[in-house]
Amino acid sequence: MKHILIVDDKEENLYYLQALLTGNGYIVELARHGAEALVKARQHPPQLIVSDLLMPVMDGYTLLRHWKSDAKLKKIPFIVYTATYTEPEDEKLALSLGADAFILKPCEPEDFITRFVEVLAKGVVATPDSISEANSDHSDTLKDYSVILIRKLEEKTLQLEEANQFLQQDIARRKEAEDKIQHLAYYDLLTNLPNRLLLIDRLQHTLAMSARHHNHGALLFIDLDHFKTLNDTKGHSVGDLLLVEVAKRLQTCMREGDTLARLGGDEFVVILQDLSEDSSQAAVQAETVCAKIISAINLPYYLDSYLYHSSTSVGVCLFRNQEFTVDELLKRADIAMYQAKNAGRNTQRFYDPTMQAALEARAALETDLRLAIKKNQFRLYYQMQIDHSGNVHGAEALIRWQHPQKGLVPPLQFIPLTEETGLIIPIGHWVMETACAQIKRWESDPATRDLQVAVNVSACQFHDPSFVDRVIEMLSRHKIKPGNLKLELTESLVLDNVEEAIMKMQALKSYGVLFSMDDFGTGFSSLSYLTKLPLDQLKIDQSFIRNMCMNNRDAVVVQTIIGMANNLGIEVIAEGVESETQREFLEQNKCNLCQGYLFSQPLPVDAFENKLRQMHTYQLSTLIGRE
Repeated sequence: MKHILIVDDKEENLYYLQALLTGNGYIVELARHGAEALVKARQHPPQLIVSDLLMPVMDGYTLLRHWKSDAKLKKIPFIVYTATYTEPEDEKLALSLGADAFILKPCEPEDFITRFVEVLAKGVVATPDSISEANSDHSDTLKDYSVILIRKLEEKTLQLEEANQFLQQDIARRKEAEDKIQHLAYYDLLTNLPNRLLLIDRLQHTLAMSARHHNHGALLFIDLDHFKTLNDTKGHSVGDLLLVEVAKRLQTCMREGDTLARLGGDEFVVILQDLSEDSSQAAVQAETVCAKIISAINLPYYLDSYLYHSSTSVGVCLFRNQEFTVDELLKRADIAMYQAKNAGRNTQRFYDPTMQAALEARAALETDLRLAIKKNQFRLYYQMQIDHSGNVHGAEALIRWQHPQKGLVPPLQFIPLTEETGLIIPIGHWVMETACAQIKRWESDPATRDLQVAVNVSACQFHDPSFVDRVIEMLSRHKIKPGNLKLELTESLVLDNVEEAIMKMQALKSYGVLFSMDDFGTGFSSLSYLTKLPLDQLKIDQSFIRNMCMNNRDAVVVQTIIGMANNLGIEVIAEGVESETQREFLEQNKCNLCQGYLFSQPLPVDAFENKLRQMHTYQLSTLIGRE
């Protein structure tokens, strides 16, 4: 098999020629430059050499000169295979130095093999041009050779310089991109402040420094007051302008070494480090910064020609050493911020452990409430609504929670939380469903078939778009007697959107549903909306009933409500009646219905039915005794 020597400084070229020639049955030996090729050829002469021109250590031209000067090697064919030199003088010089073939890259494999086989078959046919012994001719040949090499070296140097310049530009672009990615990862895009990720990193560093130097630090949790209102009324673009301006003002309040970050939305966090070792002095230092922040935020803003005033609530949590985790510190500062909100806003508050205990209890209560819905732990109690003759006209359905560990939980302990969390909607649906089912059962008993059952409806429940459809679906499914379901609405609920309230009330009244205005007198009562609303009943709030026999003003309010309702043809009922004196006052002023502990406390359905039977039995025996 023929032995071929390939010389090239590029691995991909060596690999290509080796694969091509090996595939055609040749033994291939490789060299990376001319000097290495000479050594290998003298040790083990090949049948043919294929060489590139521009290579390190020794280029192809020099290799060709040495090759043709060597008595042992000059009889071996020499093929130049290059893409570097393409000018006519390059090929002319190579052939003048004795090259047997000059092939340009790239070359089709079939064409290369054809030329390769031709050269191998013919052997050495070219000889270096004979150089005249005349000094002038010899000098000219060397000069041409030197000029071409110098030119090619300059060209290669220029290419390398351009490649290096491009590489430097590419490195600069990559560095710029990395810096931008790094900035996006750790800084807020809108305000250019550190974001949550960088805040946590710096807070961990501050905690470590505090542990080392035994001084205090403080975390300030800043929340803009009523920011949502600005966003909703003026748009998010104006809201963003405010956030950018707030960020600038907050930066003016920072001390050297402090960290200001935007946590998200309208929430900012400040890390104060190197405070006093004494906790009281540290608190004073933190309070001073808070005062500067609040004053700065209070200054007027001009947002796209719109004059705006803002305020902020600040929660403060002191720390020392590493007694708390980063998450715990953020949670405590957040709790303190809500204490500031509850205190009237535009102020600061330090973290109070009792506040945290209350929040933890609230979270546990919410978890229990969700479980109570799934496990059906709620019960309906019924409180009688009665006239002055002792006749029961109806009952108010009141929810109770039968907690497996805590026992019976009164509504005041859990209803406010259900309204905050939205759980009031599924719970209210359950109350309505249970009340309708009970009305249907009572229709089979002559003693209870005419009872009106009043169900309280929350604002969340009433404003739910599916509320009317749900009630109608229940009425249709249970097929209850028209007029036996009464819904109690508060004044504030109705006044949120009077037109919507009227539309929904009229839709349900067409199905026989009655309406009562609950806690009447505590809201913004006016004759104008009373005449528009399709009300069947007004319920006088128990706060007036409680004091009407002792306070002349409350007595006047009760008399006014009763007179107004009677004049409008609306039934009136008083809740919270607990004494005979109160009942007599109501009877004298023509309030015909009462509800309260004087007659009955709220009772489970079985106890309610038993009491109702006892009252009927008593009334029946009284009538018989009179006869």
